[in-house]
Amino acid sequence: MADFLTNFFKLLFYFKKPVTERGIILERKWHNAYEPGISAHIDYPNVTLSEVLHDTTIRFGGQTSMIYLDERWTYRELNDLVSRMANLLIESGIKPGDRVGIQLLNSPQFVFSYFGILRAGAIAVPINPHFTGNDLAYIIKNSGMRLIVAGIENFPVLKQIGTEGLKVIVTDIRVPFKENHRYEAPTGVIRLEEELFKYPAVDPQIEITPDTIANLQYTGGTTGIYKGAMLSHANLVVNATQFRYWFKNVYQDGQGSFVCVIPMFHIYAMSTTMNHAVLSGSSIIILSKFDLNELMRLIDKYKPNLFMGVPAMYGAIAMRDGHNYDLSSIEACMCGSAPLSVAVHEKFEKITGGKLREGYGLSECSPAVALTPIYGRVKYGSVGVPIPDTDVKIVDPQTGREITEPGVVGEIVVKGPQVMQGYWQQPEETALVLKDGWLRTGDLGSLDEDGYVFIADRLKDMIIMGGEKIYPREIEDVLYAHPAVKEAAAIGVPHPLRGEVPQAYVVLKETAATTERELRNYCADHLSKFKVPHKIEFIQELPRNSVGKVLRRLLKEQVAAVGVRD
Repeated sequence: MADFLTNFFKLLFYFKKPVTERGIILERKWHNAYEPGISAHIDYPNVTLSEVLHDTTIRFGGQTSMIYLDERWTYRELNDLVSRMANLLIESGIKPGDRVGIQLLNSPQFVFSYFGILRAGAIAVPINPHFTGNDLAYIIKNSGMRLIVAGIENFPVLKQIGTEGLKVIVTDIRVPFKENHRYEAPTGVIRLEEELFKYPAVDPQIEITPDTIANLQYTGGTTGIYKGAMLSHANLVVNATQFRYWFKNVYQDGQGSFVCVIPMFHIYAMSTTMNHAVLSGSSIIILSKFDLNELMRLIDKYKPNLFMGVPAMYGAIAMRDGHNYDLSSIEACMCGSAPLSVAVHEKFEKITGGKLREGYGLSECSPAVALTPIYGRVKYGSVGVPIPDTDVKIVDPQTGREITEPGVVGEIVVKGPQVMQGYWQQPEETALVLKDGWLRTGDLGSLDEDGYVFIADRLKDMIIMGGEKIYPREIEDVLYAHPAVKEAAAIGVPHPLRGEVPQAYVVLKETAATTERELRNYCADHLSKFKVPHKIEFIQELPRNSVGKVLRRLLKEQVAAVGVRD
């Protein structure tokens, strides 16, 4: 009896410990939300991304891999282009571990350049083609880039910032990629169309492992300080596999067809559309940039069943009501980067008949962390549940202690095989966010009683007014509900007495009219008094990054003086 009581109290003490001390995550209730056929664990292939493409070529060599400007390439042709690219790079002096940039809009050249860099054993550094000046120069210098593949239109910018010691290969994405396509280029600059086909379509057999760094994904632009998230082949293969697995009830390998209009240089498209498609033998219908009519025309013509996008794209289709195009081929879509309104969600699903779901991720996680079940329960306002083999907990931002009460906001912390290796040449920054495999995301959110994730805001965007915490998204959600408001963003501005006060920026709908006083009164009806914006400014558009995230940093920079009225 004594031994029984001793063991009983030991067990009781064990279960009184915080869950992190027990080595488990609080119940993982989100597994109950998984739809039939989706389990909590996946067996991942222990391969590189280059080997993934080889495997897909063996299985689906004759299948269409890419469609661009109404031209098609099979997987066998794509694999050959990748091998040629790898050999070109090696002949150009690129060695395993060297960093090679890609500054291209969506195009076949982006796809085979990316995989060619990896097949050469190098590290890909995707760059926003719209970057110029200090942004571009910093990434080139910080990464130690040896060579860059760029659009011919980007060469003047590269020349302006100085490319001494940096080899440049240019290409023309205005037409389908073809051997010996002629266009004007500066003397001494390599034209990809001329050079690529001089090299054999044979894998150079560079020895790399799944743990090798594949990608430097520069992130942190919303803070103005870029950091290169080091993503290994394993990180990227795992996340593509997780994403593919989430869609297992939607389509079979070899039967997928993706619309790719979100930018490939961003990790969202790179993983969820490009790598996901290659892993599953799916075709990628490529648009170099977002054009609503062209997007709907291509959906009508090629009948894709999968579409990864951002709220603005789905909203544009919903507003045009399909514009007499047949969009009914769409079976499943994922939405990321910003909150999706219920109205757009419902209208888009009505037009297409497909499932539109929200997700959450970040560059440091390759990127997917949480997804809404395709055929499972949808909770409006939630970004879904943690995906297989991924743990999420909420912690107090100050103490780091886990918050176990449902609905209580704290910092989102993530652990899983898709989490980055660290930041390139920034050990101090790495130590701040990575500890014992857990990544501090800097995002504020909560878990509900079923394990669904709700995003509150970015930790750095939280407004602290006289000790009171205000989340900008609270204010924005209220403003979005006003019938005259098209877009809204809230920030904290300095105040001599309160530290910070909330200020909002609003874009009105076409033909709509309202006043600052009316909007402030509307906010007062729906928010606590201290959360009502002290000032509301009307602007033509909100500053956004390439995937639609509002850059609150730029709004703060526009605040030239305190000038806040009570």
